[in-house]
Amino acid sequence: MDIRITPMSHYGSYMVLTYQESQTPEKNGLYINSVRGKSKQHQNALKIIPTINGTPVEYTYEADEFKIVLTFNGGEIFVCFEDAERIFVQGRGEKVGLTLDSQPIFNFEYNYLLGKTGEDYCIVNSYKNLTKYMIFAPQGSVMLQQNVFMDTTGSTNKADNLSSIQITSTDESDKFLCVIEDIPTSGAIPVKREYKFEEALDKSTNHFLEFLSKQPAVPERYQKTLREAAYLNWTCIVNEQGLLKRKAMYMSNTNFPGVWSWDNAFNALALAGVDNELAWDQIQLLFDYQDVNGQIPGSLSDSTIRWNFSKPPVQGLFVLKMMEKMTLTTEQLKRIYTQIKRHVEFYLQYKDFNGDGICEYHHGNDSGQDNSTVFRDANIIDSPDLTAFLIKSMDMLAVVAEKLDKVEDKKYWEEQSTKYMQKFCDYFLIEDLPFARFTRDGKVIESQGILPLMSIILGNKLPEAAKKNILNLLKSERYLTKWGIASEAIDSPYYEEDAYWRGPIWAPTTLLFIEAFEECGEQQLANEVTEKFLELCKYGGFAENFHAEEGEGLRDLAHTWTSSVFIHLASKLAN
Repeated sequence: MDIRITPMSHYGSYMVLTYQESQTPEKNGLYINSVRGKSKQHQNALKIIPTINGTPVEYTYEADEFKIVLTFNGGEIFVCFEDAERIFVQGRGEKVGLTLDSQPIFNFEYNYLLGKTGEDYCIVNSYKNLTKYMIFAPQGSVMLQQNVFMDTTGSTNKADNLSSIQITSTDESDKFLCVIEDIPTSGAIPVKREYKFEEALDKSTNHFLEFLSKQPAVPERYQKTLREAAYLNWTCIVNEQGLLKRKAMYMSNTNFPGVWSWDNAFNALALAGVDNELAWDQIQLLFDYQDVNGQIPGSLSDSTIRWNFSKPPVQGLFVLKMMEKMTLTTEQLKRIYTQIKRHVEFYLQYKDFNGDGICEYHHGNDSGQDNSTVFRDANIIDSPDLTAFLIKSMDMLAVVAEKLDKVEDKKYWEEQSTKYMQKFCDYFLIEDLPFARFTRDGKVIESQGILPLMSIILGNKLPEAAKKNILNLLKSERYLTKWGIASEAIDSPYYEEDAYWRGPIWAPTTLLFIEAFEECGEQQLANEVTEKFLELCKYGGFAENFHAEEGEGLRDLAHTWTSSVFIHLASKLAN
């Protein structure tokens, strides 16, 4: 496993192990990183450095899903997780030791050596990323080496301080065992119990294998890729802490430590039928913070909450999709009905400033397709996909109202869906193709991005001519490549190979297109695009997005909405 791309971690953990390469050689190495939201600017917590007789040595490493082995002249060091809170490090060899470099940044940032003599342990107070760790050695000794500059003026300036923890063996076995424990709040002391590396390794391995065993069946040729997808998802799940009232599957353990309010709907869909409670929790995470106006945050982590952007309202559509894979209880139906109802009403009241009945995006990020060519000018726009998502939410409300015996509500939402479908056709369709418009003057926006074409999710609600035209455009060589559907027509003057939503292929839009094709009766096209995407993941990994013509992974190379879409689509293909 390449831990430069996919960090090693454990279900529930806020710690990850990753090998970082830098243009500055001394920064290369194996690190324990924090994926707490507040750590985003300085994720490095501890650098793992093998030593012999206290001197750092060069090493090579190999990693699988559960264990990292550092090999060097004179010894070996083994690293694994025991559970979400603890990492075990075992060393073997004459005078082999370990340095854990906390690499402090601020002049007041230093660590503490505590405990009785012979039972020493260290608290790492990593202010640079606002985390704390306890380090102790069930076998071996713990020492703290520091050279700290304390500014007498009490400033918060940065300083070239040094602070590292040294682990060495204390008996003739030439072995040590070190435990690094995450401290979520204040302090801790080591628990006196038996600590064995092999048992810790078995425990973490078995936890993942149990998670893997619950994944859906996929075609044989995708078994290996399924395991890789499941591992990525498993390692990106963090425990409920801080602002997170439920377990959350982060978007990644690298660049996106948190959940975003449309990204995580794709994770919820992949978990539906696998772990229904966890799937439900993904949808609920953002609704736990729904405000008095009905808005939900754009993103959330254990320690950050952002309201700047609202993201597209896909939740109603995804609840419908999830209900095909899992059964919601009456209480869940009541809860989600109220939440989606208030969410739709938020858009109708607060995202329609000119009162024309067409909701608008105030920023490209609100659409989820941040820099789509629809947003070439920083402007407020009416985009057909937004109305389409709201119509699907109204359809979902009608379905759930019927399940809850809300006869009048069912009728109301069916009428609303019909009403807004007519508005959609009257306002957005020009020569039977959907176009975005500037909100203030209604001027048509010329764009070859896929954002307006996302309205194909309306399926058979669309007029036949419009449906046919959108399908023909999406399956043309302008959009459909060897690997899938590009986010900007490849013959567009704005197309770029690596420009986020101006060219690359994305997992979320791929899934939405495929299931829209199915609804439109285009099963052959749906199967074709499904196969392309599965092969894309097999070839390019679970990247945030992909080169539309070459298939290589781009940007964040281990992203869970991609692995989740793979799992969902591969399981559909198997069925």
